[in-house]
Amino acid sequence: MSQSNIYDFLNVDQDPLYQNLQSLQIGDSYNIDDHTEIHYNTHGLYEVIAEETEQAFSSLEDCYSYISTYDFGVKPDRL
Repeated sequence: MSQSNIYDFLNVDQDPLYQNLQSLQIGDSYNIDDHTEIHYNTHGLYEVIAEETEQAFSSLEDCYSYISTYDFGVKPDRL
């Protein structure tokens, strides 16, 4: 059983995490917690770089879905 969050029912465009990822420019990075960074690389890929994993996504939606599914510890002060 997975835990729902409010953005499962609202438009994800209202989620501060989604907004921050959406505002990334090529070459920018965003730290979602102390051990996880999202990097928007020069090839237009969103790279999720964490202690035990590194994944790349071609779309913002896929990246956001991955982060939401695996429940990275997003700290409120990062939003």
